[in-house]
Amino acid sequence: MKLLFFLMVTLMTFTERSLHAWPDPTRGGSGVNLSGKMFTLSGYYGRLVFYSPYQLSPWATTTSYQTRGYTDSASTPSYTQTNTGATEMSTPNTKINTHRPTTGPYQPTTSSTTRYPWSTAPSTRGVSVCLRYITDSQSGSIFTLSPSSQYLRLEIGRPQSYALTFNNYNRVYLQPYLKLWPGLTPNMWTSICFTVDNTKGVVQMFRDSDMSSRKLLNNQYVWSGERVMDFSNFEGQITDVQVWDYPLRYQEVFYYMSSGGYGSYQGSVLSWSYISYSQTGRTLLEDGYELQMRKPNRKWERRNHLKGEFKPRKVLLFEERKREQWKKEM
Repeated sequence: MKLLFFLMVTLMTFTERSLHAWPDPTRGGSGVNLSGKMFTLSGYYGRLVFYSPYQLSPWATTTSYQTRGYTDSASTPSYTQTNTGATEMSTPNTKINTHRPTTGPYQPTTSSTTRYPWSTAPSTRGVSVCLRYITDSQSGSIFTLSPSSQYLRLEIGRPQSYALTFNNYNRVYLQPYLKLWPGLTPNMWTSICFTVDNTKGVVQMFRDSDMSSRKLLNNQYVWSGERVMDFSNFEGQITDVQVWDYPLRYQEVFYYMSSGGYGSYQGSVLSWSYISYSQTGRTLLEDGYELQMRKPNRKWERRNHLKGEFKPRKVLLFEERKREQWKKEM
């Protein structure tokens, strides 16, 4: 009996862990509203990938983070990654259909129709990423945007600074220390935004009410990659992830930093209120701290309710005894 009980407990524990702590790689949500939710990730075993609801899941393809393009059999262009990070397109192989009519001169015909995949879309004016996180790590990666093409990787660098890596090897350090909005009230979350302006070639970082200086990029960076964000090797909580395909204005960044208190915001590429995600390893999705604090404590309410029922009775008994004592004295 003891052996049977031990086996049952072990089986229940393993089942619970496999259902909650170690989700299936394809487990996640497609086109869901995550407002008020947060993810908790493990730094060693947790991985979370966000992508647009309008594209296939990164886990659904054989090549990591590649979304299927639509190219007919008549023409198949190939793409190569250069040392500078630019994507070059080779001349597509064109299939030539020839035929000899019964009359008239020989006239070959060429058929070439190409639809480029979304990962090689025309370049945008820039890119902006905002999110809120909680961590006690002093270094390490936060996320990678467009992990298999023109990726951007944001890391926690030196104390109170961030490192932004682009074009595979270029790196710029950004330290938000200039007070921009002194009226913002700090809270439990660290809110960050960074903006990249392709036209001007500048990048800037924001954290809560502070900002960094604007820095010119040593090499040109044009973001035209896939709409995928990969959170790996990050330990802590994340929420309210937003991505735009243009550099935000200061006013728009302020709207985000104030949590929408002075103006609404919603990412044009990825939005927390309508987003898809896939999770692997040790990750947890639950209500955010704000929602958890607003949830009523049923046990506390019941206890107070019971106390409230007895309180009038105790007061009544005290008044009756006092009245009886007063009659005796009379």
